[in-house]
Amino acid sequence: MYAQRVRTLNFDLYPTKGNTFDVTTFQTIAQYRPPEGDLLPNLRKFTYDAGQAPLPDALSSFLIFLGSSVAELELRGISQAATPGILTYVARRAPQLQDLNIGGDQSSEIDSSALTTCLTCLEKLKRLHTWSINLTPSLWDAMAQHQCLTSAAFVAAPRGHSPTTTDFQPRTFAKLEKLVIREDFDFLCRLFESQNVLPKMVRVAFEGGSTGHVQGRSDFRRLCELLPQKLPNLILVWFDYHSNAAQEEGPLELGDFRPLLQCKNLRVFHLTHSCGVALTVDEVGQLLDAWPSIRKLHLQYALDNVIARPNLIRIKWSQPTLPLSVLDTLAEKNPKVEDLSLILDANAPLSSLRKPGQHQFECLNQLDVPLSTVSHPATVAGYLAQRSKKRFSLTFGLPQSLRRTIRKRFEEEKNKWDQVAENLTVLYDQKERLADEFRMQMQEERARYMQELREV
Repeated sequence: MYAQRVRTLNFDLYPTKGNTFDVTTFQTIAQYRPPEGDLLPNLRKFTYDAGQAPLPDALSSFLIFLGSSVAELELRGISQAATPGILTYVARRAPQLQDLNIGGDQSSEIDSSALTTCLTCLEKLKRLHTWSINLTPSLWDAMAQHQCLTSAAFVAAPRGHSPTTTDFQPRTFAKLEKLVIREDFDFLCRLFESQNVLPKMVRVAFEGGSTGHVQGRSDFRRLCELLPQKLPNLILVWFDYHSNAAQEEGPLELGDFRPLLQCKNLRVFHLTHSCGVALTVDEVGQLLDAWPSIRKLHLQYALDNVIARPNLIRIKWSQPTLPLSVLDTLAEKNPKVEDLSLILDANAPLSSLRKPGQHQFECLNQLDVPLSTVSHPATVAGYLAQRSKKRFSLTFGLPQSLRRTIRKRFEEEKNKWDQVAENLTVLYDQKERLADEFRMQMQEERARYMQELREV
């Protein structure tokens, strides 16, 4: 009876979380599975995370709970050798699967050919999310032919294993609306250059990088030229641009992504770069004129990955170029914006700002402002309070380098005050010890005096 009530099952084998599992226990449970049925007949979501040290053959024991009712499946930390067998089992046991999230361990990548075969069998699949896998021509073809797949995400395997795009054939996708890829921009350019116009693909998100500042910036511009040509109906564009030569590149400018102004249906635009995005007030006005339906606008510093790109620690972050008056332009041109994230300078002169008019923020729910300084947050808050009767979330963010500086200064101050507290404790202990010694001495003196007085 209880088995029929289980809807979600999660196995997390990270040793740091104190989880221990006896695989033989689950092998014993497998004996109770009905010959033609499932152990958990109403299970909808199954999650398995092998952690940093996958147990040999452990997943096959846990997969006994997988059944025909499962619609969401997430498998993390899967070894390359085990992938084909696991995906074959998944395709057979969970034919109604709609959401598949699968990733390899830190040392290997997912077998793309096995995933291609599995994708062909999972006819009801709508969302595919993969980690440590390379997008191959055969997998691309399988996605194009799939009649239900609407969203696909690929995080590329470590550099050096990525296939060339010479074998990609032009395809027209049946249902795919959203595509997320973490790859070099050069790979993405060659991929889209080989494709037909894809009118149904309306949401794209790319996290790319470059090793040289000239080639990287050139590939980014090339990709921005391709997107309006190949994906004419885009409503969401999401770019996270990481570069190993960000210091030489400097911040992104409007000229780097101007072709995207042709995407007249755009509702979400997110762009980050390691050195930020430097625009003028007039250029922000051009964005708002080109995208009348925009609801979410992010122009930000990239959150650098120090582990993957340690040289980014030395980046000198560019100073903000936009004064607070850009918010007047935004409220006047597009008061329907709901989520706004801009690199503003709270130290810009306020005397030139226009007085509040009839144009106010009607729909704004979130405003994120990375400041060149944190000494003027009240200026921003007061300025916004004059222009909006609606309450919304205001966040003051900082680039990673400033966060590290503040964290270091905080630790230094904390250590200093910890030392002060320790010294005060020592002084207090000395005071108590001296007070005790003084009391004992006074008692001894009083006793001696009383003894002399009695003798007299």
